[in-house]
Amino acid sequence: MQRNARTKTAEKLRQRFQWLQSFTDEELHQISMCAIDEPLRAGEEYFDLSHPEQDLIPGRSGERVPEGACYVARSTLPEQVWRKLLETRPR
Repeated sequence: MQRNARTKTAEKLRQRFQWLQSFTDEELHQISMCAIDEPLRAGEEYFDLSHPEQDLIPGRSGERVPEGACYVARSTLPEQVWRKLLETRPR
């Protein structure tokens, strides 16, 4: 992805989720959200960017990403970005 496109992606995430202000453009570029109605993978952990105050969501067979959620799967992120999500989220 070109630099300009990365910057726009980062800006969109910061505008939508004010609590992500401390993340760098590069960190935000590494965050990939699951599609609505995507099946959850058993054993995976998910974090909902739109509800950061909630607990982590365990993946269970037969469940799907609900409408209005912005799930991020732990396995799709570098460990330092995952930790930063958990450490900086509002409570």
